[in-house]
Amino acid sequence: MKKFLKMLLPLFLVVAVFTACSSKPTEGTTGGETTETTDTIKIGTIYAMSGDKAAIGENILRGIDFAVKEINDAGGVNGRMLEVVRGDHAADAATGKSEAERLITQEHVDVIMGCHMSTVTEVVAQVAQQYGVPMITAISTLDKLSDAEHAEYDYFFRLCPLNSVYVEDMLKYLKDSEEQTGEPIKTVAIFTDKAAIGQELIRCVNLFADEYGIEVVGEIDYSGGAADLSAQVLALKQLDPDAILCDSYVNDAILFVNTLKEQNYTPKMIVAKANGYTDPSFISTLGEAANGVASVVEFNNDLTNGKEINEEFKAVYNVDMNGHSAESYTVVWLFKAAIEAAGTTEGAAVRDALANLVVDGAFEGGRNIVLPYSMIDFADSYDLAGETHYRDNTYASVAIAQIQDGTWKTVWPFEFASSEIQPLQ
Repeated sequence: MKKFLKMLLPLFLVVAVFTACSSKPTEGTTGGETTETTDTIKIGTIYAMSGDKAAIGENILRGIDFAVKEINDAGGVNGRMLEVVRGDHAADAATGKSEAERLITQEHVDVIMGCHMSTVTEVVAQVAQQYGVPMITAISTLDKLSDAEHAEYDYFFRLCPLNSVYVEDMLKYLKDSEEQTGEPIKTVAIFTDKAAIGQELIRCVNLFADEYGIEVVGEIDYSGGAADLSAQVLALKQLDPDAILCDSYVNDAILFVNTLKEQNYTPKMIVAKANGYTDPSFISTLGEAANGVASVVEFNNDLTNGKEINEEFKAVYNVDMNGHSAESYTVVWLFKAAIEAAGTTEGAAVRDALANLVVDGAFEGGRNIVLPYSMIDFADSYDLAGETHYRDNTYASVAIAQIQDGTWKTVWPFEFASSEIQPLQ
């Protein structure tokens, strides 16, 4: 018997050591359970990497990868390297939910970025809240994501402007444009996807139109991923508004402009709410046909804030930053700042650090804010168009740029513009 016990003793010791190591207390937590601390800080990203929205996802991920390399090359965050763990929502909310759960419960990400489609972002934010994982959306603009119904989502933050901010600036631009063009803009038609992005554009235009003396003469929508937009363009041609306000993903945006040319219809102005119109493939696909189209931009390469960083980015990817890549780039730096301030990757501590974070001009020990504003501050609560919103960056604002000779040129606000408004070709 003693001989048998002596034979078992080494096995007992191995099991005991393994058990002790496995149950060792760790820094990170997920959903209230301890998780193993790794050498890297894991950023989970949930964007479209397949399907017809994949080009948008690719562009966003460039901004993330560029910031991660900068930070890692400079020594990382509190001595730890950043690691990006990608999730693909494939433009589907249910897929986004399952990817969020996978990233949190299997990959043990410390923070989450996503998702460029507001309907997916809302679902992923629910998952992040459930597990106590801080999340920032760089891009999703749907107003309701931060409204009273989401007041308790205290792990969710938004960097970008809300739709209502975008749209009010679009209307301001239309009114101000007469100063340069001599042509007053009195009527608009809305052309947009039937999905949430489009319905939000319609809602916001109607919210502010009367205030700016603009009449909405029609709302023309279509199903995303359309094969033909001839009927919609014919309807716009019959309405003949002074300007068309639009919001589409990139493939639909390209088809829309091509269809306008085919039907020989040129309104005074086309002003887009960014999205697919500012994707790098929009100009490269359309060529000269894109000239004259204007859009809200969260970033442009002639804005002084981010000129140097954009040149470095372009040297790597052979395209300029746009709003999506610039905003996703900025979110990585925000997570760096928050984790350093918290001194840990523990979810509640990072959440509290984000809530108290104020960036003025530049990140401490890092780069300038590359967007068309100089401060970032997530307001606990604030009023916008008569409604209370939570944890948005209240300094977020936009500019208007126009495609001129195949390049985006900032044309508004006039004091920040590099060029004057040109007629649509």
